[in-house]
Amino acid sequence: MRKEHYEFPLEDFVARDDFNRIKKFSRDKETPFLIVDLQKIEQSYENLVEHMPFAKIHYAVKANPMDEVVLALKNKGSNFDVATVYELDQLLGLGIEPERISYGNTIKKEKDIAYAYQKGVRLFVTDSESDLKKLSRRAPGSRVFFRILTESDGADWPLSKKFGSHPDLIYKLILKAEKLGLEPYGLSFHVGSQQRDIGQWDNAISKCKYLFEAVAEKGIHLKMINLGGVFLQNIRRRLMTLRHILGKSVAFYMRTSGKSCLKL
Repeated sequence: MRKEHYEFPLEDFVARDDFNRIKKFSRDKETPFLIVDLQKIEQSYENLVEHMPFAKIHYAVKANPMDEVVLALKNKGSNFDVATVYELDQLLGLGIEPERISYGNTIKKEKDIAYAYQKGVRLFVTDSESDLKKLSRRAPGSRVFFRILTESDGADWPLSKKFGSHPDLIYKLILKAEKLGLEPYGLSFHVGSQQRDIGQWDNAISKCKYLFEAVAEKGIHLKMINLGGVFLQNIRRRLMTLRHILGKSVAFYMRTSGKSCLKL
C-alpha cells in the first residue's frame, strides 16, 4: 500500500528557525520532555493586549502552573484565574495580590470558598443554586459572575456539557444572588477549546445581551463578561476578526451600563 505524502503546516505554529533550534537542543534528551519558551508566552500575551485593549486578561493557572510561566505573566501585568486553593496558594506565594485573582471553578467545596475569601479573593464564578448558597455563606458581599451554557460546534474540545447553565436558570440565579447579599457582577461563557468558528462568540454574546437587559429591568446592572479563552494556537492571524466580533460586546455593554469591563 502506497503511503500518502503528509505535510504539516509548521509555520502556522512556529517559525522554522525556532523549530530547528528546538530539534537541535533535543537530540540528546530522553523523551518525553517539554520545552517552554517564555518569550513565546510573553509575545502571546502582548498580542492579546494589542488586539483586545478593551479586555482585562486573566491567565488560567491550570493551563501551565510552572512558576516561571506565572512570574513571566505577572511581570507583564496579567491577572489570574484559579480552579483550586492550591493554585491560589501558589499565586499568593509568588507575591500576586488577591485583587488580581478570580476563582473560576463552578464546583467548589464550601471550605475552599471560605479559604479563598479569607485570603482576599472577592471574585467568584457560579452556575448553580447550591454553589450560590455556599458563596453567600462563606464569601458574603463578593462579586459573582454566572456561567451560561453555550454551543461548542466548531471546537476541537467542546465544553458545552461540562459547565454552565441555561440562560433562564442564570436569570433566576442573578436575582437570587442579590437577595443573598452577593453582588451580581457579570456573565461567563466558554465556546470550546481551539474554537474554529468565530461566529460562536457572536452567538454567546447575544445570550449575554439578553441577560444584561433582562436583569437591568429588575435594577441589576452587570459589569463584566468573561469571554472564556483557549483561542486557536495560530490565532494571531484571526485576532483582528475576533476583535471585531468581540467589539460588539463593548458596544452593547456600554449602552447598558456606560462602562466597559471584559475578561479573557
